[in-house]
Amino acid sequence: MNRIVLIAVLLLTIGAFTTAEAQRGPRTRRNHPVAAHHADKLHAKRVIRRTAIVIRHAQTCVRSNKNYTGDLARSVAHQRFARKLYFEGKYLRAMHQSRRARQLAILAIQANKGTEPADAANEKEDEEIMNSEKVTDVDLDKELDTGMPGYSTKDEDFVNAALEEIDLTDME
Repeated sequence: MNRIVLIAVLLLTIGAFTTAEAQRGPRTRRNHPVAAHHADKLHAKRVIRRTAIVIRHAQTCVRSNKNYTGDLARSVAHQRFARKLYFEGKYLRAMHQSRRARQLAILAIQANKGTEPADAANEKEDEEIMNSEKVTDVDLDKELDTGMPGYSTKDEDFVNAALEEIDLTDME
């Protein structure tokens, strides 16, 4: 008899707990602690689009001042690889590759006596997401070499190019 009472009390306690959880409703993504640092399509797209602006500015600076360091070419390669990763659904890796592309584009701008565009910085949320996974520039460069071998490292190949495949459209 004592066993039956004990089991009944236990079942009632469990039932009350699950009912309370159900009444709270599903957690929204915004309130979920893990989701705060989860890269998704929106974050990756935002980083890639912002980097494309910086790369185009770098192209203009290199075209004007003709100081060919190779940074513009490597920037374009990293950005194209970022797009490839984006379309494969590897959003965090795409963000890291695009960040690397932006760093290189900024170096090209500086080498050609230009100034960074005002909107060159990532949004705070995007930075937090990228900082959740530590990746070195060397790692990103090796990943590019493996994922897209044979890319051009000559700025001259890009100063007058249309720079296709460095940005995303609103539909992508």
